[in-house]
Amino acid sequence: MTLETAIVGCGAVAQRLYRTPLQQLEKRGILRVASLVDPVPSHAAALGAFFPGAKKHGSLTEALASKTDLTLVLSPAHLHAEQVLAALAHGSHVLCEKPMASTAADCARMNAAAAAATRVLAIGMIRRFFPAFAQLKQIVDSGRLGQLTSFEYREGHKFEWEVTTPAAFRPRHQGGTGVLFDIGPHVMDHLAWTFGDLHVAAYADDALAGIESNSSFEVTSPSCRGSVHLSWDNPQSNELRVIGSKGEAVLRIDRFDQLAIRSGSAYEPQTITVAFPADAEATPKSTISPRSYPQAVYCQIVQVVRAITCNEPPAVDGVSGARCIAVLEEALSKAQPLEMPWLDSQERDALLRLHWTTAR
Repeated sequence: MTLETAIVGCGAVAQRLYRTPLQQLEKRGILRVASLVDPVPSHAAALGAFFPGAKKHGSLTEALASKTDLTLVLSPAHLHAEQVLAALAHGSHVLCEKPMASTAADCARMNAAAAAATRVLAIGMIRRFFPAFAQLKQIVDSGRLGQLTSFEYREGHKFEWEVTTPAAFRPRHQGGTGVLFDIGPHVMDHLAWTFGDLHVAAYADDALAGIESNSSFEVTSPSCRGSVHLSWDNPQSNELRVIGSKGEAVLRIDRFDQLAIRSGSAYEPQTITVAFPADAEATPKSTISPRSYPQAVYCQIVQVVRAITCNEPPAVDGVSGARCIAVLEEALSKAQPLEMPWLDSQERDALLRLHWTTAR
């Protein structure tokens, strides 16, 4: 079964991450890119050069007039909810890029629509397909680290993504994401998957009447407490460190296959063995252990196809996607200005007055 597929949003995400995997899936006959949807003709034209058989549309409504089995929603976050609802209403299965939506209320509408339409709604959390991430979860679940006590998550770098729209940099009430809704969904999904449902004990950011570049969390889970620091402009260690009564694990967030365990005095690199189905056969004939973003996206799309054709559950469904947004909303409800001790008292007072919780 070859799935007729529509791509909604032909900008940076589609061009950098999805193009090559979709070309490979077309060659294998797993899907066919039938429609390219973008209000900017040049975006659709650039992607269309690689999918000459696809029709270009300025709106999703136009594309859905034709048979569409699977819709990939790769557009800016503030458009996700309405586009997903439209695709589901026309009987299409959906893979929606993170964040699932801007609010938990929108997530609830999307999940209700998917249930009513009996269609798959999968959320694009690519890190579920990083082999070292999956192997760390196996290690935690096995009890190899003993009773967990805490974790530290640090991710940050200078923002260098080749954006084709300013959507992420608008104030939140205009649909902007900031670092919280950009990196945050990946992080909260990974941590909840590994440690259980999360709750926010404290949260601070530097959103000065606009969009934050730095966020700091204190969170709890059923198994342990942890801290999270995210940054768009300040390089971090880019690692997850998990501490238990029997040992400690360190995962490199910016690598697909770097995981080390310390049970004595030294860390031991782990051989990564996790792999994912590479085809849509009921019994997979081949697997992949991704070592690049395109390979992980390939596995993610294959897994969504398997959810449609083999009745397997998606790696991240709408319920899990909604939980991530609920955690981020909980953080915003407890937001405080991020401490900046390097500033003098007058500068600190000025920044406190500009923080979004005061200025809104």
